[in-house]
Amino acid sequence: MRQASLDDVRVRAVIQTLGPYRWRRLTPEMVSRRALAAVDGHVATETVPVTRHDERIEVLLEFLGCCSWRTLTVGALSRRLVTALDTWRTESQWLELELRWVLDADD
Repeated sequence: MRQASLDDVRVRAVIQTLGPYRWRRLTPEMVSRRALAAVDGHVATETVPVTRHDERIEVLLEFLGCCSWRTLTVGALSRRLVTALDTWRTESQWLELELRWVLDADD
């Protein structure tokens, strides 16, 4: 999958959300929750509107666990976080489609 562009509105929102914070000092979970809040169109202030039970947090935590994200710029990190979400969403949609095919074939 192609990496999200810096012009992507979601990437810009993540940059704006993480930028004011010392995001390199945040835990991977907090980076994920703030990024998801930005992607969802919320302003992440002192309270983060994305709950700990959001299944997308695990997606971003897995991504953050596989790279040296603290060495990236906020722009590069934001692009990669949005790309990880897009990849997960696409894979989930394909899985749903394949399951429907299997279920339809059984009928």
